[in-house]
Amino acid sequence: MNSRLRLFSPRAAGFGTLTFALSVAGTLSCNNFVASRDAQERISGVYVLDRVDGVQIPAPLAPQEGCNRTVRDGIMTISAAGRDVQPMYDWSIAIVPDCEPIPPSVDQGTDDVGMWNFSSDDLSLKSMKGLGAYSATLDEASGSPPIVTFVYAGNSYRFTRVMRFDDPQGVVYVKFVDQFGQPVTGVILKFVFANGLQGGGQTPATGEYGTGGIVGECTISFTPPAGYAVQASQSNPFTVSITEGPALHVQVALTKT
Repeated sequence: MNSRLRLFSPRAAGFGTLTFALSVAGTLSCNNFVASRDAQERISGVYVLDRVDGVQIPAPLAPQEGCNRTVRDGIMTISAAGRDVQPMYDWSIAIVPDCEPIPPSVDQGTDDVGMWNFSSDDLSLKSMKGLGAYSATLDEASGSPPIVTFVYAGNSYRFTRVMRFDDPQGVVYVKFVDQFGQPVTGVILKFVFANGLQGGGQTPATGEYGTGGIVGECTISFTPPAGYAVQASQSNPFTVSITEGPALHVQVALTKT
């Protein structure tokens, strides 16, 4: 997934937190733009883009300025209201042009954030980034996760929910040391969680990086910095099981060359 879609925030301690919804400070004044609490809880969660114009991603788009383009990925969050905060949505779509250099006019994707409500059987989306008001269809077939579909720039984008906000989650820390037991800075990590969501970051001076995700199997891959090699006995990628209990701590030994 595109880095802007891996909504992680590396901190000084080397911990990335998967952010599922944009936080909007202050009181929003559009009090009539509120869905029922039942509706908010029923459809809120994290959605991933799976189809564009009916084609599974990665999906091609019409060329622009001689550049072939492919929709690589996308993510959408729908959140319930909180104190002094309306029900919010945010989404982001990554489009990859296949040309060099890329002309400035070529669409490489966009994002939006705003408030949502029900309008008949659809969702009404009210942008806070200048896209105006627009609608999205909501499909809530029994036994299947909700699906949200909307049109952007003439193309239809379908997002399927992969996680509710109340789904069980856990934390994993990965620490990298060399053969002398010294922490390794600058290891690049990628996490793929059981529901397909991805995240990642880079180890700080402590050599340890942590993140949170849904309970279940998590696949971790890593790239050592220059001057370090993966030991022959170390799998890359490797898999761990995330639980709701105490944070999982994993140590990986590299060889300083």
